[in-house]
Amino acid sequence: MSAFFVDTSAIVKRYLAEIGSTWTKSWVDPQHGHDIIISALTTVEIISVLTRREREGTITATERSVMESDFLLHIEHEYMVIPLEERVLVQARNLLGQYRLRALDALQLACAVRAARVFSVPPTFISADVRLLTAAAAEGLPTDDPNAHP
Repeated sequence: MSAFFVDTSAIVKRYLAEIGSTWTKSWVDPQHGHDIIISALTTVEIISVLTRREREGTITATERSVMESDFLLHIEHEYMVIPLEERVLVQARNLLGQYRLRALDALQLACAVRAARVFSVPPTFISADVRLLTAAAAEGLPTDDPNAHP
């Protein structure tokens, strides 16, 4: 059993067919027994992605509704959610001074750093954002990019 901290760019591949979706689905499935950790921020970002994709016409309203329902169910039963509490916000501010990150990416990484403190072994940080992966590696987290697994 392993622990994975999965940012929005990676976990969305469980719901939308993208490069890396097959690979992501291969380890995120609960039958594998891995701990899947996400940021509370991801709970908003996924809904944003799905809504945007519906507006753009790349998915239907029905598809969006099903994916959203699946995601919300997974939040309740399959994912561990790291809250955006004060110590995470402080960590994110500090990370912005250390790395060239956008605000939301700093929040994702701060949540992963928090998760690493909770587990005896740091979770593997999964993201499709190379800059974010570089910062995560500098913070001592093992990393992987779903886009490297077409």
